[in-house]
Amino acid sequence: MPFQHLTLPKVDNLPATDHLSESWHQWSQREIDALTLAVAAKRPLLVRGEPGTGKTQLARAAANHLGWALESVTIHSRYEPQDLLYRFDAVKRLADAQLRDVGADWLVKRKAGYWEPGPLWRAFGWRSAVRYGSCRSLAAKPAPKGHVLLIDEIDKAEADLPNALLEVLGQRSFRIPALNLAVGGPDQPLPLVIITTNEERELPPAFLRRCVVLNLDAGAQTYAHFLLERGKAHFSKVAKLRPKPLMDEAVLKEAARQLDQDRRNAQEANLPPPGVAEYLDLLYALHDLAPGDEAAQLDWLKKLKDYAFRKHGRVEGHPELDQHPPAEGAAGAERGEA
Repeated sequence: MPFQHLTLPKVDNLPATDHLSESWHQWSQREIDALTLAVAAKRPLLVRGEPGTGKTQLARAAANHLGWALESVTIHSRYEPQDLLYRFDAVKRLADAQLRDVGADWLVKRKAGYWEPGPLWRAFGWRSAVRYGSCRSLAAKPAPKGHVLLIDEIDKAEADLPNALLEVLGQRSFRIPALNLAVGGPDQPLPLVIITTNEERELPPAFLRRCVVLNLDAGAQTYAHFLLERGKAHFSKVAKLRPKPLMDEAVLKEAARQLDQDRRNAQEANLPPPGVAEYLDLLYALHDLAPGDEAAQLDWLKKLKDYAFRKHGRVEGHPELDQHPPAEGAAGAERGEA
């Protein structure tokens, strides 16, 4: 199995691509075990967790480790199940058919341009996908060794999309009747499918039963320690990859402590709490503002933390959530206290 031989601690450098900046991934044993099971069981891996916990990055790290191509799609509310398979440009086809002096043979030659392979087609049937749409520009390049398919934020979709996806993943293939084409099948290498959810919408029970599920959360450790470990993956010393730390651990700890406090305050007020995404955004800002200067970074942290962690405006009865809480005397005067 391709993941079971990973040994901890392990941090991988994820090189920049045309669409993604350079990043770092700190592997956990839970991630390794969940991926090992998903590959062995030939099931998709559903990764649950709040924004910023590394769900999307896990797919990128898996593709990097395997040396496979990463196919990704981010789901939105208007995404249709068929979009995962292909899109057909009927308007362009109709416009071509209405041109003067255009025969049926010419339309047949143009057919490949009307079809745009979706992420499932590219992942399950690369050899046929490169004959259609924008994928034709990739036909001359070597075929990938394999594919990691990332379906990001599936909870944004209506229930019919996970159900339709369930059928394709169960059969590991699908047909395009208009082309008389079968995509996938037993003779094709299976992609590793990783699906993420931010838990904004409950997923169908039948869909959950067909997935290996990994919950990315703090677990038994404190949330501040959970944050600190992710901060270390991005900024601490890494053998052979990062000989010197990019940020002192004292800054990472103080930022984690501040966010943990603001997070608990937000939860007590029944408001969406800040999390890993806000923590890392602020750390990268501190690094850019004062690279290598711990004292200056701590000063900037005091000035900027409220804008990163407190985003709800003034909340009645919770002055601790204000970006600029009133002084004690002023607060007492507002409440009519002597």
